[in-house]
Amino acid sequence: MPVIVVEDDRVLRQIQVLLDPNTSDERLSAFANYASHDLTDFIGWRDAVRASVPELFPSQVRLVIDQEELEQQLSDADIVIVESLHIGESQLALAPKMVLVQNFGVVTENIDHAACTARGVTLKTLRRRTNMALAEHTLMFMLNLAKRFALINGLVTSQRLLEAGFAPLPYDKRHTASANFGRIPNLQLLRHKTLGLLGYGEISREVAPLARAFGMKVLYNKRNRLSATAEQTEGVEYCDFDSLFERADFLSVHVASNEETRHLVNHAALSRMKPGGFLVNTSRAEIVDLEALLTALKSGHLAGAAFDVLYQEPTTEDDPLLEFNNVLLTPHLAGASRLNGLTDAQDMLQGIAEVLRLTAK
Repeated sequence: MPVIVVEDDRVLRQIQVLLDPNTSDERLSAFANYASHDLTDFIGWRDAVRASVPELFPSQVRLVIDQEELEQQLSDADIVIVESLHIGESQLALAPKMVLVQNFGVVTENIDHAACTARGVTLKTLRRRTNMALAEHTLMFMLNLAKRFALINGLVTSQRLLEAGFAPLPYDKRHTASANFGRIPNLQLLRHKTLGLLGYGEISREVAPLARAFGMKVLYNKRNRLSATAEQTEGVEYCDFDSLFERADFLSVHVASNEETRHLVNHAALSRMKPGGFLVNTSRAEIVDLEALLTALKSGHLAGAAFDVLYQEPTTEDDPLLEFNNVLLTPHLAGASRLNGLTDAQDMLQGIAEVLRLTAK
């Protein structure tokens, strides 16, 4: 029975559900319920995945919460699956049986490639559909903000336009076209606008090429700057924190939520943004100070905002963000459908199994 050590988070726990027969019924039931709106037969899907990876099922799956616990579990580990925990020479030295390190993503700054190669340990990555979906949602938010969709959706009758404060007067079609008969002002292009990415990890790296395809300039800020070669290859420009806010027309939040990043986007940060800028958050609500956000929206300093993450989920009817016609709110579904994450896991396990098959030959 293979021993698989897995970095514990709420997504990667599905590896335990899929491969470890000793997984509790409570956890299995929770995952079946979590997937139920997109996958009605979770048990059938699980069994099909198991049948497709006989090299891996059954396995003993050990979830570890931090670097110390990871290192304590390496002595008999065959496979390690990580997202942020570090794998280098010292960790490999603790794992004489290890044949494969799987990174749950494509950004491998946490893994020493040369050390893996020297030890003959295969390193695999996974481009995640969930991250692609989050990137698409981020771009959708930007397009909707630029085109004022939160305001104009359904304003297609004279009555609705008048009630919304617009003047749908006819044009002289003997001379002009009749486009935008509602006379909605301030519609914008993304082209030639500047996108600032606060954080540059898995999701930001999916957002950047989409934004560039729309003709946007892409800036980024992260703790450890990329190499000049990587910046050129990925078509992004590094900015310090303050400059990122000062230069961005659209500021998109992609940092993890922790004590260090709580209210990272505060009054001072938002005040640095250009008047008429837009804020997008598909990470966690608490990274943005709510009072600072409300102040920037009420003053008109921000032209709009879009959040897929809320300060309370579900939110309440008296949520002040619901009062704005330039704010887009979606119910924490940017990574949807559930099939994205389930297929990510299935692809990852089938890729690992293929390596084991080749190694066994």
